[in-house]
Amino acid sequence: MKRTSLFIAALLLGSVALQAQEDNASYNESVLVRGSYRPVITQAEKLNFPARITDTIGRMEHVFRYDVPAPGRLKALYEPARIKAARIIGEPATKLYNNYLRLGFGLYPSTLADLYWSSTRDRQKTYGVRLNHRFSWGSVPDYGTNHFGQTGLTLFGKYIVKEQLQLLTDLSYEHDHNLYYGFTDSTLNAVMGLTRDDISRSDYRAKYNVATWNIGLRNMQLDVNQLGYSANLRLADLWASWHQNEFNLNLSGDIHYGFPMLRQYKGVAYLRAEWDGYTHRFRHGDEMPLGCLLPPVEDTLRGWRNIVKFNPYVDFLFNDLQFHTGVTVGWDAFTDGDATAFRFFPDVVVCKKLMNEAVAVSLGFTGGLEANNWNSLRIVNPYIAPNSEQRATRHYDLVGHLRWSISKKLEANAEVSYSWLNDDLTFMLDDDYSLQNVYRPLYLDNNRLTLGADIAFVNDEMLTLRAGGHYYHYNYTGLGVAGDTWVKLYRPKWDALLAADVNYHDKWLFHLEGRLLGKMLGDNGEELPVRYGINAEVEYRHNKALSFFLKMDNLAFQRYYYWANYPSQRGLFLLGLTYTMPTR
Repeated sequence: MKRTSLFIAALLLGSVALQAQEDNASYNESVLVRGSYRPVITQAEKLNFPARITDTIGRMEHVFRYDVPAPGRLKALYEPARIKAARIIGEPATKLYNNYLRLGFGLYPSTLADLYWSSTRDRQKTYGVRLNHRFSWGSVPDYGTNHFGQTGLTLFGKYIVKEQLQLLTDLSYEHDHNLYYGFTDSTLNAVMGLTRDDISRSDYRAKYNVATWNIGLRNMQLDVNQLGYSANLRLADLWASWHQNEFNLNLSGDIHYGFPMLRQYKGVAYLRAEWDGYTHRFRHGDEMPLGCLLPPVEDTLRGWRNIVKFNPYVDFLFNDLQFHTGVTVGWDAFTDGDATAFRFFPDVVVCKKLMNEAVAVSLGFTGGLEANNWNSLRIVNPYIAPNSEQRATRHYDLVGHLRWSISKKLEANAEVSYSWLNDDLTFMLDDDYSLQNVYRPLYLDNNRLTLGADIAFVNDEMLTLRAGGHYYHYNYTGLGVAGDTWVKLYRPKWDALLAADVNYHDKWLFHLEGRLLGKMLGDNGEELPVRYGINAEVEYRHNKALSFFLKMDNLAFQRYYYWANYPSQRGLFLLGLTYTMPTR
């Protein structure tokens, strides 16, 4: 009798459940998945590095490295059809934080402002705006003021057409200014017979304005036996003090095709192409930087300087062995004084995973061709001379990399590379400026050996420790003055980093880092000492919308030199807050 009652109750409950499903047709949609699909879940450990925005106030980073990244994971060649998510009746919409405001004020005085806003919850389109601002009114004893400022505004957007074609665009404007403050009161008086009261900051202030527009498209087809493509157009215009103007037109794109291999493997063939063209205008009048010895020059216009690249390659994967095989053909019509020439660069990388993916070893032989244009030169060295010489750097890099996941909390990396560089970029003081505070680019041929290693320890989400460094050895070739000291300007022999991050209950965030940069030669054979910097940051999260932070840079209060005759500030303290407004 009890069994009969239970059987009848089960039938009734089943009929009610079936009826409930029939009442809501949205739960009866079918799902069609096309293609051969093997679901694979790869192991991934979470590394909690707190999000941060690092300003450039009072800090410049060493930049004379060509970094060859370790090969990344291949793109998936198969993408299943989208499954429409079922909506639960009565589910409240979660709060989204699609905006970001960060304000700070510090010594010298210095100001910081960052604003970010974007649209929310739209499957077809995204748009927004970014605004950033840095400014400092500082001064250095005996050197006067060393003001600088950076302001940028970017509008961006993305639109997806029928889930097949993605359109992207962004429009940006950047304004930077800095002072050529690298001369003392005594130097000014001895060389030019002037005092600080006889000059104004406009006599040695550089202003740069850059407007950029990017527009691109790419299809979202990644399946086998399907043709994919992308294209991008960039227009950039630089206008600066002392009648400098540089216009850049860059057109790039690729086509790729996925194909099956030996039934169970897949590959993808790519053809990438890029045209990078520049025009330059310059007029040397009476408004050159203070101390200029050059005679006036009439308005000059230089026609197109071009770099063209073609890069066909194939990516394919056999079990845990990944191959990237190709070649880059470059046409150099950019370098001053050189005839146009075709250059060939290797593009081969092999990566193997061992010990259940705990160890990854990669070997590569790659190369490239990059333009040192006016805009890139002033970013590397803000004290560069107007109308500086421009050349394209060519490099060939033989690279080995080892990644070892020792445990879930500990990972180590090691790398070794040997590079052949032509027209490698460095700088030296320009003798055409009597105050010896303006630099010109120096292009050298050399071979460079780089040894590097780092290790990271992550204890859940609370503690992160990182340590690493590099050793550099240069061998200059093809120079009649190879034994002279000036060919070794601003080439440190080593650098090191030690950093720690602490997350205490998602309420208090602490960051502490120490950086070291080895000795190197400055102008006139002088040796710049080891530079060390200790930086720290503390953040208190009051709630999800409001937090407060304190940034402390150069806590050793060291008056270091990244460039000869340009001493830094001894320390910087910046106090501020971050606020986000929740929306739906």
